[in-house]
Amino acid sequence: MIDQDNMSALSRQLRDTVRFTRSFNAQASSFAQWQSTTRAFVVEALGVGNERAAQSRTLEQQDHKTHHTRLVELTFSSGEKTEAFLLLPFTKNKCPAVLLLHDHGSRFDIGKEKLIQTSDPDKAGSSEAWIKRCYGERYLGDMLVKRGYVVLCADALGWSSREGNGYDAQQALAANLMQFGTSLAAIVASEDLQAALYLSALPEVDERFVASMGFSFGGFRAWQVAALTPAISASVAINWMGQLAGLMQPGANLLRGQSAYYMLHPQLAGKLDYPDIAALVAPRHALFYAGDQDPHFPGETVEAAFAALASVWTAASAAAHLETRIWPAGHVFGPAQQDAAIQWMDSVFGQ
Repeated sequence: MIDQDNMSALSRQLRDTVRFTRSFNAQASSFAQWQSTTRAFVVEALGVGNERAAQSRTLEQQDHKTHHTRLVELTFSSGEKTEAFLLLPFTKNKCPAVLLLHDHGSRFDIGKEKLIQTSDPDKAGSSEAWIKRCYGERYLGDMLVKRGYVVLCADALGWSSREGNGYDAQQALAANLMQFGTSLAAIVASEDLQAALYLSALPEVDERFVASMGFSFGGFRAWQVAALTPAISASVAINWMGQLAGLMQPGANLLRGQSAYYMLHPQLAGKLDYPDIAALVAPRHALFYAGDQDPHFPGETVEAAFAALASVWTAASAAAHLETRIWPAGHVFGPAQQDAAIQWMDSVFGQ
């Protein structure tokens, strides 16, 4: 039975005995061999092997002093539609780009508006409160476009233009999708992949320099989409990395159902740990930040995951392409971290 900490004796037993059968083993294969076979396995398991760029149409455009803001509608291969903000600097040159991925936060009335300022009066109040809570009162997307980046940020399934029936509906949505052999996490992965392909193909974008960036659930999505496609040349993942065993501790979010379904891939369970999937990004550039006071990601499991990532990037002969850092902070992406992450990305892209 489930106890007061949302754990059962069976869960504890499985947690303590799981052996990830597809983890990288330098004694068994080269990194290149492992990466090739593992990415093929992940792509097939998630059903994302034939994805193409999302289709788009422009709904609105606003001009600012430094850039355009377009509200676009993206249509995915499933027929699902979402709204997204596309920010374009005023320049005729091709620009580097960022696929900006919003967090979860159990706040569903806003999605893209958590990262890009909105003129919608019905969402502006929630948006301003959110950036004060998580982002040091900064709109990350607006900062990035002013530094010369094209920025795309879309609503994931369940947020803003796709808002459902709130927190409890997450579990129902996950159950709906499982009836058909897919998962909520796989749908998000598929849509983020199609958004990345759309962004990289825009005529305004230099396809050599496309990054994924996100905080919390957005951080999970940032390394996940980079693992799935080489269209992402660098990823910035903030406050979402750990080993499964360390995250399945009493009272942890992953044990509660509901929001956890956005990050659970039944097709990969017991075969790949979270750092194993993120390792598919190597040898490309990747940055992972964490907070030493983050209640959702205990320091011990973060450090173990970072060590696992470092060993893989070393095996890929690209140790210098990985940056990991634990900040004196909680579950936030504050101004100092933002500045450091953007400077790192500028350096990687030669900006």
